[in-house]
Amino acid sequence: MKALQLLDLSIGPDLHELTKHGTPVFPCAGYDEDPGKYLAGNIPWHWHEELEIILVTEGETCVLCGETEYRISAGDAIFVNSNVLHKLKRAVPDVPSRINSLVFQPELVSSFPQSIVQQRYIQPLMHSSALSEVLLSHTVPWQQEAIVYFEKAFAAFIGDEYGFEILVQVELMRMLHTILLNQQDRLAENDLVQNKDSVRIKQMLGFIHARYAEPLTVSQIAGASSISESECYRCFRKVLDTSPIDYLLQYRIRAAAGLLAGTDRSVSDICFATGFNSPSYFAKVFRQELQCSPRKYRVTRQTKHSSGQTFTKEDDTFEDADLEE
Repeated sequence: MKALQLLDLSIGPDLHELTKHGTPVFPCAGYDEDPGKYLAGNIPWHWHEELEIILVTEGETCVLCGETEYRISAGDAIFVNSNVLHKLKRAVPDVPSRINSLVFQPELVSSFPQSIVQQRYIQPLMHSSALSEVLLSHTVPWQQEAIVYFEKAFAAFIGDEYGFEILVQVELMRMLHTILLNQQDRLAENDLVQNKDSVRIKQMLGFIHARYAEPLTVSQIAGASSISESECYRCFRKVLDTSPIDYLLQYRIRAAAGLLAGTDRSVSDICFATGFNSPSYFAKVFRQELQCSPRKYRVTRQTKHSSGQTFTKEDDTFEDADLEE
């Protein structure tokens, strides 16, 4: 099967990724991607029920899981558990990086519903806060073994030869067995109570995603999780390493980037539709986030879609023409 490069994610108000990975009869999808090719220059915050394994094949990629950021070099990988909030970006914005990943439903490696495999291993893994993510380094023997199993699974997936589904399933089960075998102590610390900050941040981000086009205050954002403004600031800083307002601005820019790439609406119309009340401020923030003007972004993105080439963040100067069409 073909490994895909997505340009954006379909995400619900609560950051739940809506993309269907694979099919009902084979719930597994493979991706060969550069996070920098996404609309806003990164794979945005999201979570999904599926398990995911990510191998960096070129350059360096930063993977943020909740409040922890991992800078992962080529040859290393990370396992991301079910329902874990995460984000991916290039370690250096202007330096390409590449990842191979498989995203798959736990049922694929559970043998069959209510099997001993599901009850003794997969369910405890999915509910383990201690194993929300597992970094895998090629310099650690057992971790390299897990990486090799993933590489075999990915090769089988893209090879698309007769029986590849069996090979993908077998190699993923071997990979998970290797991880669980070497993480038994951490798995024994299983905590069924989801991290409180993670729950709060999902609630507040869901509020922002649903109402980003409206004038919003920190007080309103905090109210989505019934906490104080100071607690809201602390939660955003701890989990996302940013402030509520900075995240709001970043999300508005991401929404604007999608409209610029996918519609023919004027730049000024998009400015007001995404919560900005000043075209000049919109252009300034857009440039800070994506290193180019809105008009330049639109032209380059549309060129990319027509030619199949990669968007590159070019340096250019702001002009009044960016606000008019």
